[in-house]
Amino acid sequence: MRRIALAAGAVLLSAAQAQTPVLPLRVADITGEAGPCGPLPPSAPAGQKAYFDLLAERLQTDVLNCPMADAATAAVALAVGEIDLARLDGAAFAPVAGKTRNVLTVRVAGALNRIPVVVAAAQGAPFRTLPDLAGASLVFGGPLKASLDVPRRALSDYGADEAFFGPQTVARDYDEAAVRLRAGEAQAMVLHAGAWQKLCRGDHPGEDRCQDLRVIWRQRPVADQAWSVRTDMSDDRRFRLIGIHVALHNEAPEAFAWAVGRAGGEEFEPTEAQALLHQGPTVGS
Repeated sequence: MRRIALAAGAVLLSAAQAQTPVLPLRVADITGEAGPCGPLPPSAPAGQKAYFDLLAERLQTDVLNCPMADAATAAVALAVGEIDLARLDGAAFAPVAGKTRNVLTVRVAGALNRIPVVVAAAQGAPFRTLPDLAGASLVFGGPLKASLDVPRRALSDYGADEAFFGPQTVARDYDEAAVRLRAGEAQAMVLHAGAWQKLCRGDHPGEDRCQDLRVIWRQRPVADQAWSVRTDMSDDRRFRLIGIHVALHNEAPEAFAWAVGRAGGEEFEPTEAQALLHQGPTVGS
């Protein structure tokens, strides 16, 4: 009898869950003029219609368009629960960072991923933070974009542009950069995180080939824009939104073209919750 009762309870619970309506997804549309959320008007661009139709199909719910005057207005509306998804920049996101989170960035055509960047020095060097490196000589781990352009962008985002440092050289690769650092030809070495990992990984489990070095600074470039949601959005909906967007450039190019905005891009990328903010102090702050 007890098993029958449990089975009956499970059936009733399943039926109740099936009858629970799925909340609509309210998407900010920054048009310069505010308006109430509602269905897309017939005059909406074809790409926007394709985007909304795809979201509605995949999420099995209504998708509503919410005209917003600007990104700052959209950020406030997102934080107070009036909308569910908005494309924000750093200035709009910062005041609401405690109630919202970034979920997706766009990789612009020709650009690289926002990979972490590592600045390291010898264990005995007097540097402890990025500001300590003012005037210090640097060696970069190679001439490729991932080895040179991305690190320079990340450093610049935190206030340390090329003029902040002393002499700078570009090694052939990360191995040569480490040789130059250890030989005293540079005071600090700049690598992307993948190169740092390869440099330090030993041949045996637990072996660290960089015990004589110390990481002074490690950060990603700051994102320019990011699709953002509230922190109280369910994990299920958030992960489903991310999954839909990362495949959008292949599955629905017309919808993707609208969703990435005027700047264009090659693909959506999942991102950390505060990709639009500096993570830690900047030079001069």
